[in-house]
Amino acid sequence: MRVRPVAIVSALVAALAVAVALAHAPTLWAWANLAGGHEAFVPPPSRIRPTPPGPADGTVVKGHWRVQRIDAGAYAIGEPQDDPDNYEYLLIGTRRALLIDAGAAGRDIHEALAGLTDLPVTVIPTHLHFDHTNGLRFFDHIALVDLPQTRARLRDGVVRLDRLAYMAPLSQPTPAFRVAEWIRPDGDIDLGGRTVRLLWTPGHTATSVSIYDPANKRLFTGDMIYTTTIFAFMPDSSLAAYVQTADRLLAALPADTRIYGAHCCRNDRPATAPWLEMSDLRDLRTAVQAVRDGHARGEGFLLKRYPVNARMTLATLYPFGNH
Repeated sequence: MRVRPVAIVSALVAALAVAVALAHAPTLWAWANLAGGHEAFVPPPSRIRPTPPGPADGTVVKGHWRVQRIDAGAYAIGEPQDDPDNYEYLLIGTRRALLIDAGAAGRDIHEALAGLTDLPVTVIPTHLHFDHTNGLRFFDHIALVDLPQTRARLRDGVVRLDRLAYMAPLSQPTPAFRVAEWIRPDGDIDLGGRTVRLLWTPGHTATSVSIYDPANKRLFTGDMIYTTTIFAFMPDSSLAAYVQTADRLLAALPADTRIYGAHCCRNDRPATAPWLEMSDLRDLRTAVQAVRDGHARGEGFLLKRYPVNARMTLATLYPFGNH
């Protein structure tokens, strides 16, 4: 039987369309999630309980921010009014303060900072997604991890984010900003009387970073690990990088380090800054490796959700994605 050229071309076009769709599935899933809210990825109550009722920690500022004191020089600043319920963190030294992430909603977070410090504030995003960079336009002193991938975004002294890096709805313009301070991985940030360290922690994205406060044994991880459902299906997410990052952190940091993530809440107490323990990081590492090995059982088809522990699940792409 002779195959017509038109049929061959049609088959090739169809195969190409399928390949392109699969290649862009992380972006399509993420944008669909942003448009429709996070309900599709919130684990069912049988697996992760909703936040118990009761008074929330902290004080509401300007009707939007919830400011919670962690210690004498550290604050968690939540945005419970806005999906995806971000948390930013402020660390205060004697010469300057460091703000970890800039705010999700596009409001000026200086509203919350005003009552906390009069020192100049350096802001550093843990990664470049919209809910961590929207507030950068309100700051003059922005720090960024010094990696080839971030330097490549520099044009005429300005870092410009493309749509895939920013991951915002199409109606939201991508930002451009000047970097005042480039910090190499494992580089120290001296705040005066308080020195913290920038750690390169890829997994959620290829350029994700965490901030480690060694004197107080606290790790601020952005979206690398947090309570509820961890998104490991972004265009540059990597399960292999997750395992490598977890191994490095588990080997290098004290076992009693407390981890502060960038989203939502704990499910065993009323609303509070979403902290975890190193044992949770170990559980995440175990779950990710089980997914990579094909041993884990998840829910869903293209986008699958896997259990981690009582506080977390892991959302990742079809079996051959995000590796």
